[in-house]
Amino acid sequence: MNIFKTVHRWKLSKFSQYSTATKMKAWQIHCYGDIQDLQLTNARIPLIENPEDLLIKVNAASVNPIDVVMTKGYGKTLINLMREHDLEFPLTLGRDFCGTVVDKGHNVSNKFNIGDNVCGVIAVHKQGSHAEHVIANESNIFHQPKHLTAVEATSPLYAAMTAWSALYVTGELALRKPESARILILGVSGGVGTVAVQMLKSQRATVMGTCSSDAIPLVQSLGIDGVFDYTKPDFNTSISSEPKFDIILDCAKVGYKNIPNSWKYDRYITLNSPLMVNTDNHGLVYGLITSACDLLGANLKKCPSEQSVRWAFFYPSEKGLQFISDLLQNNQVTPIIYKVFPFMELPNAYEALNQGHVRGKIVIDMNK
Repeated sequence: MNIFKTVHRWKLSKFSQYSTATKMKAWQIHCYGDIQDLQLTNARIPLIENPEDLLIKVNAASVNPIDVVMTKGYGKTLINLMREHDLEFPLTLGRDFCGTVVDKGHNVSNKFNIGDNVCGVIAVHKQGSHAEHVIANESNIFHQPKHLTAVEATSPLYAAMTAWSALYVTGELALRKPESARILILGVSGGVGTVAVQMLKSQRATVMGTCSSDAIPLVQSLGIDGVFDYTKPDFNTSISSEPKFDIILDCAKVGYKNIPNSWKYDRYITLNSPLMVNTDNHGLVYGLITSACDLLGANLKKCPSEQSVRWAFFYPSEKGLQFISDLLQNNQVTPIIYKVFPFMELPNAYEALNQGHVRGKIVIDMNK
């Protein structure tokens, strides 16, 4: 098998000027449990098996909520289905990165070359970026903006791709003029919320959000049109007095059942659908049926008020990444970094995120 892999790599990536080193440091889990199951291992440097893929030496990567919950087995049923014949363990987490191209497949265009600094995202069923090297597809990367460090450039990527998927695909902003839209973001001070505000304001949308009082200065600095402090007694009535929102984007696990009937909106979009949990708890078939019933039931309840409930998911899109790249290149998205951890302290970064109330993003610096 190893001989086949070596030959296969030579056939697909004869461009490499990389060393013959075969090992790298990687934080991996070998079973599902918790953050404590993360282990620093000497793993094999991944091989290029797809001619559209590149091998990247990772310089920085962010830590996202999906990384923490995947240590506990979240989504394993559906994610394993997407893996097809790839092994589940050992599993390297990490969904975004900035790094340097060290090898590329035969079909990768001349847009990307050995030595280029690039940023990118990785699908949830692929081996991740919390390692010294990662494989990424050409469609999921772009050149690192020269005015940003690797830590700065990687910090918003997964969150921005999640926000774009929720707003422009699930929320259908790609089909209308965003400048005419009114959006309310629940949990606006987190990783997805802070980048969503900037993304929407770059398109001249009207954006409001909810957060606690200590996060209001940060959110206001992003140019938001209005902030509602959920600790205040008049929180619900203040939002109720607002004109109708086209979209409520729930980044805080509030849930559509907890949205007051007095709030006026067209679409409620959550980033925390029960799909993964249902398939984990009930198996693939019954889990999918349960999820379909959940979504149908939620929308039937909202039909009389002409509202809809929608589930959004992180979706690596070439079009979305180009949009995010343009925003970063044009300084229309400012990275909001909560804390930077050295690579050797990655479990501490997971713990910090797991404690909650993070303002912006937690990032791993491979060179720190």
